[in-house]
Amino acid sequence: MIRPKRRRAEEKGYVTPAWMVTYGDMNSLLLTFFIMLIASMSRMTAKSELSLILSSFTGSLGMMEGGNTLSKGQLVEGGSTVEALPSREIGNKLGKEIQQIAELLKPELRSRQVRIEETQKGYKITLSSDVFFRPGSAEIDYDRGREILRKVGGMLKELPENMKVEVIGHTDSSQIPKESTISKIYPSNWELSTARACAVVRYFADFGVSPKRMYAEGRGEYDPIESNATPEGRAYNRRIDIYISRIQ
Repeated sequence: MIRPKRRRAEEKGYVTPAWMVTYGDMNSLLLTFFIMLIASMSRMTAKSELSLILSSFTGSLGMMEGGNTLSKGQLVEGGSTVEALPSREIGNKLGKEIQQIAELLKPELRSRQVRIEETQKGYKITLSSDVFFRPGSAEIDYDRGREILRKVGGMLKELPENMKVEVIGHTDSSQIPKESTISKIYPSNWELSTARACAVVRYFADFGVSPKRMYAEGRGEYDPIESNATPEGRAYNRRIDIYISRIQ
């Protein structure tokens, strides 16, 4: 009688046990999974790193008594990733600098005087104007405000040369009295907000940031982010926005 080939092979010990085939398949799947996991981790950018550091800042950015704090609600991280910037190297560089400034400004972030966001253009640092300026003034007049600007200026000096810094001043809707002494210097909120932006730019320039890549602009009361109907909303609208992005 002729024995089947499988039976002859089993008698000689040539056939792989069924459990070993299953075990080999499982190892192959695990190997594939970890290769995909490592590949995805290698594509992590400064955005994910920034998310980790900002996640340590507990609490909302709500209004506090005194009127010199920023927004209510959680810190917003939106828009594009750092790869939207010119290259991975520059994106990582900018992301690391933002992480450093976030660490330096941790007390101000927690006290709701500063806000950091990722935008379509790059990053935006929002500062409460009430920390820097007295009502109707464009002179940086508080030691706390100067300290914050020194921290931000130190970061801006380290940015790549093809990154620009746009400083935009904003006010609330309160009008400058026409008969006041202030109106002779700042006839409207246009002039006041622009003068405040220029004061911040000059401060950064004196600190060593290249003036060639800085811009100053005033938007007056025409770009509010809260209602001007309440004191809290007006305090939130009085702000300085610093945009950090690539020079086109």
